[in-house]
Amino acid sequence: MTTAFPMSFAQQRLCFLHWVDPTGAAHSAVRCYRVTGPLDLRALREALDVLVARHEPLRTVFPLGAHQHVSPDGRGRLHIVDVADEAEALRHAEAEVARPFDVEHGPLLRLTVARLDPETHFLVFASHLLVADGWSLQIFSEELAIAYRAALLGESTGLPELPVQYADWAAWQREQLTPSRREELSRWWREQLSGIPLVLDLVPPRPALGQGRRVHRVLPADVTQAVRTFASAERQTVFTVLAAACGVILGHRAGRQQVLLGLAVANRDLPEVERVLGFFVNTVVLQVDLRGDPDFRELLRRVSETTTSAYAHKDLPFEQLVADLAPPRDPTRSPVVQVNFAYHPVGTAGALALHGCTVTEPLLDLPTAKFELTLRVEDHADGPTRVWAEFDESLFDAGFVVALLAAYEEVLRAAAPGTRVTGLLSARSGTEQRLTRIFADVLGVDSIDPYDDFFRLGGHSLQLVEVAARIRTELGRDLGLRELYQHPTPAGAAARLEQTGASR
Repeated sequence: MTTAFPMSFAQQRLCFLHWVDPTGAAHSAVRCYRVTGPLDLRALREALDVLVARHEPLRTVFPLGAHQHVSPDGRGRLHIVDVADEAEALRHAEAEVARPFDVEHGPLLRLTVARLDPETHFLVFASHLLVADGWSLQIFSEELAIAYRAALLGESTGLPELPVQYADWAAWQREQLTPSRREELSRWWREQLSGIPLVLDLVPPRPALGQGRRVHRVLPADVTQAVRTFASAERQTVFTVLAAACGVILGHRAGRQQVLLGLAVANRDLPEVERVLGFFVNTVVLQVDLRGDPDFRELLRRVSETTTSAYAHKDLPFEQLVADLAPPRDPTRSPVVQVNFAYHPVGTAGALALHGCTVTEPLLDLPTAKFELTLRVEDHADGPTRVWAEFDESLFDAGFVVALLAAYEEVLRAAAPGTRVTGLLSARSGTEQRLTRIFADVLGVDSIDPYDDFFRLGGHSLQLVEVAARIRTELGRDLGLRELYQHPTPAGAAARLEQTGASR
């Protein structure tokens, strides 16, 4: 027997997107962990069953996308495969990205155990956003560790009973968003965004094909510490400093004085839902106002105030905001915001610990992109801070994104209270200037932009050979054809030549 409940507004949006794209790659999360030590698969299976019994979303399906149907009981789905080496195990993780979810019948959480040998396993978790957001995955990791230890030692988990479940919160959300409250929120957002372009032209318009890619850059320890010290001295949060710097590089690249970022808001103000699994997240719009070339202290004040105001008006579902703003339909752009920003301090990124084992998370360049471009900063207790870029490579070439991450580090390094926004990014490098001229000469045009794509400007493979030869002759450096194919813009090629801390 199942029980039907209304969906939350976010679930309705996800169900619609699922029917548009049933592959689900953009609406799922995949995490892979390497477990070294005596992993007990029986205890792991029991722990998974405990969490499925504890959290209704892990027993929920969405027939026809009309309601959420909760089964009164259920078991975890654990699939075990033997692999020959680590590369094969990681291929299982990559395969999970392309494996669609059946939202009508479930399960919407899958666990694959790739067994390399008795002391080495890879756990691949795949979950649909309909049942678990990022905060939920952190809860899931923490409680799986508790339940695993209890199963291993034959003890009680000690987990307290949940006061509510996600379906209760979904009903409460609908009760709170009365017509008058909805109109109040809508009016505020329309006023705040009035006159601001709702398209950030980082690259020329191209059809978005959802071809995901990830790259990352390790922030040097001195930059990470400087950001924390600076934030503390200015009585601002680390998030404020990081978001402001993100707005600076995007505004610089797009030639905009007002930049709109998408922020994923947890929506867990009620203490009753702090440990509940489900999709609570709503997207809110954060404006980074660069008008008047403010110094960085003033920019931080603006971002802090705007963030506080946006959070105070976060209860309007994003899809309703889009409907109210009614931007022109453009299949090449996401509506209202095209770039999303996130900051994950230590302990908020879903780390996993299992009793008696050592657990690490391999770095994976999974072919996913939930948005056109997402910049995410992650702090790690046992490692460096990383800046991740997840992007649709049908829109952005990797060289553009690598250069963007390099510029982000440059802004964070240069940030100081009295430094003007225009002084945070150095003038175009000599390497970039020379490569821009080489690209233009080979293409037979007067000039090009450093971020213009060689092939989209009509270039072909034989001309790329000429570019490589010119680089060797004029710059005394070798940049292979494969690298030029991967970085077909002057800015991207320059970043590759000058690269010091960036990595893929």
